[in-house]
Amino acid sequence: MKTLLQITLLFFVLSLASGQTNAPLWGNGSHEKMCGLGTYQDSLDLALKKATEGSGDTLLTVEVLPSFHQEYGLVIKRVGSEVTLVRATFQTQLWHQLAPLAAPRTRQECLDLASAAKVDTVMVPIRPETASSLLSAFGNIRLIETDRCPRTGKECALVNDGIAYVVLPQDGERFRITDTEGLKGVRSENTALLDWIHSLLQIANNPQP
Repeated sequence: MKTLLQITLLFFVLSLASGQTNAPLWGNGSHEKMCGLGTYQDSLDLALKKATEGSGDTLLTVEVLPSFHQEYGLVIKRVGSEVTLVRATFQTQLWHQLAPLAAPRTRQECLDLASAAKVDTVMVPIRPETASSLLSAFGNIRLIETDRCPRTGKECALVNDGIAYVVLPQDGERFRITDTEGLKGVRSENTALLDWIHSLLQIANNPQP
């Protein structure tokens, strides 16, 4: 029950802020002394990077943040001449471990917890050409057109819960978008990017080696 209240509070705060401003809500948390939303995002990046570093170069990471389940990442890597896909899933929801809106932790304490978080990694059994095709399709998306919030008309939409995605290209800025599928009248921050993420998830969840 406590976890549910914390998560509900998170989305209430995000929704309220989204309706009042166009400023990004999730960015670099280096300015935070205590563990806030920015530090949570940095902690997520840190834990997934640590879990998936090793063989090959990381080309692209898509972080999946469900409301009530463990976060996970889908990482496209280049190993030699082949492109592969790795899934990294937190054993325990990182949001629950850090509790950035409830527990009085410092930024460094949250980063330390994230560094020690247990993450299960597995190679997704897909064909290298499928992974390459995904990467090529991503390269055709106009990321510069990504909005700062999902919208109803010209106003930021109030999305109380659901799934968020954070996209981290190898070189470039982070993009955060909301899954607006099934939300009538709500326009995604970047429709093309959301469609691509849905394709990635379909392939990752139903691999055909």
